[in-house]
Amino acid sequence: MKCHVPGANVKVLGRTVHALARFGDELYLESLPDSILLRTLNAAESAYAMVKFNKNFFAYFNYNYYSTDDNEGLKCKISMKSALNTFKSPTHMDKQVENLEIKLDTESCKLIFQLKCKHGIVKTHYVSILDCKAMQAVYTKDSVPNRMTSSQRILSEALGNFQSSDDQITLEASSQSLILRNYIDTSADILKIIRTQISLKPAEFDSYVIGAETTITFTMKEFRALLAFAEALSLPIQLHFETTGRPAVFIVHNGSTFEAHFVLATSKPDGATQATSTQNTTATRKRKDSINQGSAKKKLHVDAEISKCLDQDSHLFNFIDIPELDQNGCNGQNGSVHVNNSIVQDCDNIPASPTSKTMIKSVFRRCFESTFDPRAIQGVVLAENSDSE
Repeated sequence: MKCHVPGANVKVLGRTVHALARFGDELYLESLPDSILLRTLNAAESAYAMVKFNKNFFAYFNYNYYSTDDNEGLKCKISMKSALNTFKSPTHMDKQVENLEIKLDTESCKLIFQLKCKHGIVKTHYVSILDCKAMQAVYTKDSVPNRMTSSQRILSEALGNFQSSDDQITLEASSQSLILRNYIDTSADILKIIRTQISLKPAEFDSYVIGAETTITFTMKEFRALLAFAEALSLPIQLHFETTGRPAVFIVHNGSTFEAHFVLATSKPDGATQATSTQNTTATRKRKDSINQGSAKKKLHVDAEISKCLDQDSHLFNFIDIPELDQNGCNGQNGSVHVNNSIVQDCDNIPASPTSKTMIKSVFRRCFESTFDPRAIQGVVLAENSDSE
């Protein structure tokens, strides 16, 4: 294969490679008698992209330039990273590149991208061929009941209302409206996440035909990538889809030069969390309020039980009467203290906790008496007065 891409179309080819890089890590290239196909597939095999460049896209095109078989063209797989290095800045390539030549080096099994820039500068990139095979996805787009054509601006503005953290988007199509909303996992707390829903009327589309009302869910990453591709080229987007579980096909083309197909796998959303109405949210809040009320009632019950225990005899709270003591720290009867009919001969010993219900009158009563003399206290002083006092 050997072809020449004019400078105006090099920018389109560069944007195409950057769009395909957001789908997969490998780029499949295949040359046919009337076109060149670029394909890629993501790692999860849930998103597939194919871009077809017709013969009139090139200034010179020979699909089997290095082949001896007249019916055999180039089929190879290269690294997407290597392709990105060739088209680093596609935005300004049309102003810098005059011509791009793509050819196959049969001796070293490398694909050569030669950029002829202004002022006689030539940049040559040798890309190693990983495998000599092609890839083809099986899908249909002509016999589906649901079709619509929209300006990329409408979908881009609608998608701008969603959070960047949203992984999937749900599309609910009916004859009256097209509803876009972010997909919410069943295990997520619906009260702690942001729900976004956009409703578009059929009049906002260039064409809108819904033969079978359905709801589909697909990945947000690839959807943003194809929207960015269509926006960069200022081209409308066609959407062809059937029912849940069948792939959704997005088509971007400019008539006769090139055509791009982006195929996304779909899944069915959970009806318990993806309903358009707010009944589920209201019900969840009511359930949460009832749980909170139940917790409050339970807490009041526990507080009542604690109060009841405090009113009764408890080993945690025991109140005693302190008898009047003399100056030596003991009562006047034989140097002993009477506490609840128990006689303790040593004033330094601490009696066991009694079970009397009588409230304690005072703990440090003697400290505030006018006749109190600290020197009268016998025993070891644990905390002496500081020098500053």
